Amino acid sequence: MQYGKVHPKSFLQSFIWVGVMLLAMGIGFFVLAIVVQLLPIASENIHTYINGELMPPTYDAADNFQLIFSLAFGLSGLGLIVAGAIVIFRKVAKKKLADQLKRNGACLIAEALDYAGSNVSINGRIVPRLVCAHTDSSGTTYIFKSDLLRLDPVPYLSDMMVNVYYDKNDMNRYFVDIDGSVGLGSRVVEL
Repeated sequence: MQYGKVHPKSFLQSFIWVGVMLLAMGIGFFVLAIVVQLLPIASENIHTYINGELMPPTYDAADNFQLIFSLAFGLSGLGLIVAGAIVIFRKVAKKKLADQLKRNGACLIAEALDYAGSNVSINGRIVPRLVCAHTDSSGTTYIFKSDLLRLDPVPYLSDMMVNVYYDKNDMNRYFVDIDGSVGLGSRVVEL
């Protein structure tokens, strides 16, 4: 008995969780900065030492503490929110581009040449991608690189061929459809 919708596993890496984690941490820091700024802090709770001597409490010391704390955590939180939003936005934009190219773009069959490393490293392990090539009738060879991969899809490809969807007006806008090329739509590959 199955519960819910079963999604086939993908060969592609997904970094959406990094964006969500950064966004959550940023919101937490930002909320903490706002709470500290709004809470009243008595000057007796702020102890200032100059050259080892305890100075008498002042309202300026409490205000300075609140301001410095709020700036430090607020700016850090804002930076984390921006970084998380960028990661999520890039993932959504890539998915939207892939869907658009599948609907409106042209499709060609490219030969998988290499399962090679990229310039991205996670936990000391270089994250690979699939490099493919297609030679058109005029003899021009186009090289395509997939998104980052979790596992090697080569054993699942039939005849080492991969579908590549591209924009008819700009060959630099393309999507290497590894999941569609291994038939994940018709069967589930357990990774």
